[in-house]
Amino acid sequence: MPRSIPYLLAVLLFSPGLALAADEIHWTFTSPTSVTFDWRGSESSIRYGLTSSYGHTVTAQTPSPLPFSSSGPYWEAKITGLTAGTTYHYSIGTSPDHTFHTIPTAPTSFTVYVEADIGDSTSYPRVCPVQKLIRDGHPDFVFPIGDLTLGNPHGQATVDIAFNNEMYWSLDAADMAIWGNHEWDTPSYDDLRNYKGRFDFPHPQTSPGAPSGGCCGEDWYWFDYGNVRFIGYPEPYTSAAWSDWYPKARALMDSAQANPAIRFIVTFGHRPAYSSAHHPGDGTLKGYLDALGDSHNKYVLNLNGHSHNYERSYPQHGVTHVTCGGGGATLEQESGSCPYLGGCPPPSWSAFRAFHHGPVRLSFTSSSIKIEFICGPAGDSGSNKNDITCTSGTIVDSYTITSSAADVDPTPQVAVGFALRAVRPNPTSGLPTVSYSLPSAEPASLQLVDVAGRVLLTQDLGSPGAGAHQVRLGPGNAPSPGVYWLRLSQAGRSVTTTVVFTR
Repeated sequence: MPRSIPYLLAVLLFSPGLALAADEIHWTFTSPTSVTFDWRGSESSIRYGLTSSYGHTVTAQTPSPLPFSSSGPYWEAKITGLTAGTTYHYSIGTSPDHTFHTIPTAPTSFTVYVEADIGDSTSYPRVCPVQKLIRDGHPDFVFPIGDLTLGNPHGQATVDIAFNNEMYWSLDAADMAIWGNHEWDTPSYDDLRNYKGRFDFPHPQTSPGAPSGGCCGEDWYWFDYGNVRFIGYPEPYTSAAWSDWYPKARALMDSAQANPAIRFIVTFGHRPAYSSAHHPGDGTLKGYLDALGDSHNKYVLNLNGHSHNYERSYPQHGVTHVTCGGGGATLEQESGSCPYLGGCPPPSWSAFRAFHHGPVRLSFTSSSIKIEFICGPAGDSGSNKNDITCTSGTIVDSYTITSSAADVDPTPQVAVGFALRAVRPNPTSGLPTVSYSLPSAEPASLQLVDVAGRVLLTQDLGSPGAGAHQVRLGPGNAPSPGVYWLRLSQAGRSVTTTVVFTR
């Protein structure tokens, strides 16, 4: 039995009166060299390091604002001084060994899962099957984009259950959430203290009109991952929230558009700009996103929830819009012969839509984004009727966005400088993939060196030219477990980084 399964079973059998040493464990990127962990329980410190021997300990602090869904205690640990693009091991108290990783700063291939309108497993039996599909996909990070727990209609105990359900994947993948209406719009039942107090985000931003519960900050945020700029957008607490966001988002897109290291721009938030289901696209948001798409050809994808279904648009003003509302909560269908509020057949902008639970997978490469809707648990004959039939785990809809920006923008994708950008995975039991950049076209090489200075492997890279590159280290086999140096050499100069090999 895999090492994490007993722990997960204990978590998934959680009851409000059960006190675990640490549960509700999740973590977020806060910069390329830092992450933050949040959890609940009696343990107040986290051990971490390049191997399961750890070697470092951080003492957590009480978060602010303080979640109130149970008596806690709740903890938040900020881990800084890490290496970009590196995998680390960690343990909280007696929890099994798991891993986290930092943001790579060079172009890389990576996987993101998206879900929205989720809830907890005691209220919605399809939550755990969806979370398991996400775990089985081994994402680099996950976007839960609003209506995370639905604690306002179902009670505070369900908030804790939902965050424990999430541990199917949140132990090993970053949890990059953003808020939906159910996190704040009925403060007599639930409010943003339960959510802002559980997260720490990169470049956090404040929106006007944020509710007093949890105010102020962390209403939206942005970050770069590899060659993609991700920009969240806030909930419309007031009409000023989006008008305040728009010029700030435009400035972020302007800088990304001018940055040759950024290939794509992606936005994410709970409300849709385009939707033909229960919650129509918001006209104000549509106007802002359409205008940003017209002026930024790297802006190609928007992710949202709110309508409890899946829907993908044809590119609108250059941007594909994807509704990812199949996280587990009850599907939202209209009565009558057509279950879609936007009518049947679909509007001309709608490329594919379905009433079925399941997550969305995004596969990023240096030149493309593949969007895939994954079939989740089947519906029923009541409030979760499906309008498609599929086998859980299969691909229902697939669409690939290619980098039109690369065709239009003549600026080459060059990472200026001489550097080892990332080694993934690290630690590793096999030979890793190395991302590096070169300032010129002279021949270059990689060498793997042990702590005694002996060269174990030399890889001739040829003359790949100036810019960013990626290669799998080899040929040969991985050395004995231990810490080694990886050296990049070109034209009489060299740069090194550490690589940890495990069994």
